[in-house]
Amino acid sequence: MDKEHQMKGKNEQCRRTYQRESLTLALSMVLISAFRLLLGPIAVQLFAPAGLPYLQANAPFFALGLGIVVSLRLLLKSSFKQLITDHNHFRIPLFVRAFLAYFLTANLFLLLYVLTEPASISTYAAPANQKLLMLVLVLVITPIQTSSEEVLFRILPVRIVTGKTLAVGKLHRLLASLFSALLFALPHLGNRELAQAQSPAIVVGYYALFGFLVTAMSLKSGGFEIALAVHAANNLFVALICNYQGSSLPSLPLFESTRALGTWTDLAQLVAGLFFVWLACRSFFSSPQVQEG
Repeated sequence: MDKEHQMKGKNEQCRRTYQRESLTLALSMVLISAFRLLLGPIAVQLFAPAGLPYLQANAPFFALGLGIVVSLRLLLKSSFKQLITDHNHFRIPLFVRAFLAYFLTANLFLLLYVLTEPASISTYAAPANQKLLMLVLVLVITPIQTSSEEVLFRILPVRIVTGKTLAVGKLHRLLASLFSALLFALPHLGNRELAQAQSPAIVVGYYALFGFLVTAMSLKSGGFEIALAVHAANNLFVALICNYQGSSLPSLPLFESTRALGTWTDLAQLVAGLFFVWLACRSFFSSPQVQEG
């Protein structure tokens, strides 16, 4: 009987701990969103005199990043590393593998488009000094932009579902991945790409699939290194290698595409990229190593 009471007491304690941690994570999401909504427009105005569309488009992410720093200090009381992974260290080899797999796949598809639809891909002319400045801005801003989005729209929500550790059962992984798919699709509904798309449904499906599959792989690996890598690879490719007309991320890339947005080819490229990420990273898909403390 005593053992039964002890077990019930332990389960009740675990439940309360989970509720407390989930509430803290949810409050962190609210705080970070408030920084974005309240300080984001101010950041845009501060960078407006520079006359750089790329800088203005990404200005709100500085406010978002600041919100994350404040949240880590005041609410979560943990390091960025502890938020990102259940392992004792940030796994750079995993990050590099995922980044290269996705980035190289995007370049292979670009080559395919050049060979099959040469009229749709053209070089983007801009002065060398402007492109050099853009390179510096992209390399500095992209990690802030993509990491901030990942924390708000994937990492915090997933940790609310999974609890303290990412080592959860299949049902929790499925729910977390579906939740992530929803959260990645909804914020992009206001993107100009949706209005310009040949098929808006495919664009929404693209974002949802990106959210679902990347989260599923991250959970299998016990950390979000894959998510950070893939998101960074995607945005660096768009900003530096090949952008498209009407992009929400204006930049000075090497090439510009006039291909229609929202096509089955876009989905095929995403699936291919994530498939090669899976191949490159599958050796990390084992039982997550829970960090101590």
